[in-house]
Amino acid sequence: MKYFDLLKEICLELGISFKILSDNYVLELEYKGIRKYIYAHKFPLNDQGLSSILDDKYATYCVLKEHNIPTIEMEPIYYPYSKDYINKKFSNNEKIILKTTHGSRGNQVFKIENSEECFRKLDELFKNDLGSPVCLSPYYDIKAEYRVIVLNKKIKLIYGKKKPIIVGNGSSTILELLKEFNPHYYQKKDLKIENANKVLKAGEVLEYDFRFNLSKGANVFLDIEASVLEKLKKIALEVSKTLDLSFASIDIVEIHNQLLILEINSGVMMDNFQALTKSGKEKVKEIYKEAMIFLFSEK
Repeated sequence: MKYFDLLKEICLELGISFKILSDNYVLELEYKGIRKYIYAHKFPLNDQGLSSILDDKYATYCVLKEHNIPTIEMEPIYYPYSKDYINKKFSNNEKIILKTTHGSRGNQVFKIENSEECFRKLDELFKNDLGSPVCLSPYYDIKAEYRVIVLNKKIKLIYGKKKPIIVGNGSSTILELLKEFNPHYYQKKDLKIENANKVLKAGEVLEYDFRFNLSKGANVFLDIEASVLEKLKKIALEVSKTLDLSFASIDIVEIHNQLLILEINSGVMMDNFQALTKSGKEKVKEIYKEAMIFLFSEK
């Protein structure tokens, strides 16, 4: 079910008047003379300063580091940048991750393997925005990524994300294997699949995308190991309390049996989770409904 259609359904159940504005980006709500606005997936529950910080990946990193919360290392690269400095980053043939400070859904995130490639991508990104830094992080072999939804200092949902890795059987094409991995995403007609008709050899492993974003073809898993689940809960509650989060999603990655914050999102997106899981709509609706009630409650 489409996001705003789900919110409209909730509004009708709760007796909240609504209007959709700004080409389906703004939902105006009114209840008992109180007016509120939801912009895209952002409920006005976090204060404005915190929401702005969460929309900036480097600012979020700085706040987390200040409070000694384990997080993926990140540093800003400003224009004009030093090529000598960038070259040193690749002196040990290590890969890095480049990302814009305000990207979402896995957009503007790149795995870079050499300095020349890095120069080209930095020039491309700075061409569009000279004022904002580009964030640089080490590249890690991430075992799994998890998303934790928190609302009013309580955990409402935890699920894992697995990137699109397929294994050949000697007869199926890359596209066929990707459709088996995630039929919801890879059956889209307008999707351009590189080497779609190539048949992988039996046992041949292909990482089709290094990102764990559901919007880029990753998939959901719910069978999270109990010990990992408890650690995820502990981290999410600590972050929620420290930052005074009211409603957000926290992305956490597992690296060498260590859990690190990847990013925190002020816009709580659960569209793909809803599409990829049984009873997904019911769970997502339950969370958004509680958020809507919290929005109009006396805090």
